[in-house]
Amino acid sequence: MTAVPAPSEGALIRLATIAAHVEELMALDYQAENAPVGLKTLRNDRRRKVEAILLLLADPQVRDYLAELKRLSLLPRAG
Repeated sequence: MTAVPAPSEGALIRLATIAAHVEELMALDYQAENAPVGLKTLRNDRRRKVEAILLLLADPQVRDYLAELKRLSLLPRAG
């Protein structure tokens, strides 16, 4: 079995932040299904969360760590 490399502290914090943003995105979807909140507001909130996730994924520490995990075949293949 392949050992999982430890991420840097910066990469770990950014990955945890991504997880928190995804959790918030899921909550926004739940609100859209169950509450009569303005759809424009929900769309804007969702867009901001996705933009924040994309910025975090573009971070060099996160990119390098994910590339290492992919190289070791520890992440699922995209598409």
